[in-house]
Amino acid sequence: MKTLPERIILIGFMGSGKSSVGRILADRLGYELVDTDALLEERAGAPIAEIFRAQGEPAFRALESEVLRAVADRRRSVIATGGGAPAHPPNRDFFTRGDAIFHLRVSLETARERAGEKADRPLLAQDPEAVRRLYQGRQPVYEELGQSVDTDGRTPAAVAAEIMRLLRSPRRNLLPEESG
Repeated sequence: MKTLPERIILIGFMGSGKSSVGRILADRLGYELVDTDALLEERAGAPIAEIFRAQGEPAFRALESEVLRAVADRRRSVIATGGGAPAHPPNRDFFTRGDAIFHLRVSLETARERAGEKADRPLLAQDPEAVRRLYQGRQPVYEELGQSVDTDGRTPAAVAAEIMRLLRSPRRNLLPEESG
């Protein structure tokens, strides 16, 4: 069996289950869970929705980039990132370092159901067409950066179990020294 990667990064649209799956993975691996949205809120002293309202999305993205730089070298960690982090060009280096990255693939309908009308998801509060464009625009980035794992109709535990299987697979191609 191959050595497990030092960092496992979860990416995907809002409501894909990154935080929930990340908690389970971290527990099963004995790794630290780093939820970048929670860390950002802690550093800013305000919820994401408030940051968006008071300072706008550019300020939020700058804070998000700061948090990613701060956690980039943590070892033995599962990092659950914000949905827009991979699509923000200044964050590209964080997502192309050779860590094991999993795209938690979720349909837009399921993402909306899971996220509901939560006030902490300011980008989902936009009109439905704008949300659809945002979703469609991010999908190619997620697909390019991470190995996709479907989450629709599955529990976080089932998704985490699939990721564990993929990590332990002798044929996995997730580490830089294994890429061809």
